[in-house]
Amino acid sequence: MANQYSVEIHKYISAKIAAATSQIKKAEIADNTATRRFYEGQLYELGQLRQYMAQNIDLKTQKYY
Repeated sequence: MANQYSVEIHKYISAKIAAATSQIKKAEIADNTATRRFYEGQLYELGQLRQYMAQNIDLKTQKYY
């Protein structure tokens, strides 16, 4: 069984990435550069966090304690 806490973190990050992507599209439509740049930065940070977790936490082999 995977560590439920790690699974929930992955789900949270995925939801935040989807929200940031949506906000970037809205900012592009409104031609709001500052907002777009903010969400691009947030998207970059979330991607880095997801990459770290994927490399260092194996959800298939971790045990729930």
